[in-house]
Amino acid sequence: MRAGGGYLADLHELLITGEDTALITIYGLVPYDLSSVGGPEDGVVAEGIVQEVDIETGEVLFEWHSLEHVGIEESYFPPPEDPAEPFDYFHINSIDVDHDENLIISARKTSATYKIDRQTGDVLWRLDGKRGDFQMGPGTLTRYQHDARRLPDETLTIFDNGEEGESEMSRAIIVRLDEAAMRASLVREYVHTGRAALRHPGQRADPAQR
Repeated sequence: MRAGGGYLADLHELLITGEDTALITIYGLVPYDLSSVGGPEDGVVAEGIVQEVDIETGEVLFEWHSLEHVGIEESYFPPPEDPAEPFDYFHINSIDVDHDENLIISARKTSATYKIDRQTGDVLWRLDGKRGDFQMGPGTLTRYQHDARRLPDETLTIFDNGEEGESEMSRAIIVRLDEAAMRASLVREYVHTGRAALRHPGQRADPAQR
């Protein structure tokens, strides 16, 4: 099985669905004006792409591009100093199928999880990040997260990488989303028992301080 449209599949995700399709991550290079975020006008962006591919035939059934829905200004990372190096502003790292058959994707460099309409590609909501739609309860903020997965009880599991270069450490969290009140609350977190005393359980900085 391969990605379609001349793209190369990325190693972050290969999720086989019950319909014998595969959801895969792709990093696509796009010429882009990066001057609005301090980069060159003739820069290159590595955008996140989702493809759903029929495993037997190779037909691409669905394709989603981050640049069409998530701006480069939502990244917490600056463009690279080398103008020839692509700006990996999004860094898609997981795809999951929600209970309503729409998609949940995680993007490390925007510190956000997105719910995507599987028909239109529209972003239905953002969890965390600069343009988050939810009121984030204590302990729910993450940094550079991976592997957002929906559980049968409607909660969401996320691997929180923690802050690079600081004393924060990685952890796993279970979050409950109230999509009527648009509030996220922490159900449980899993931390290394030998290092948990370094901070108050579930503590995370406000997004504005990132």
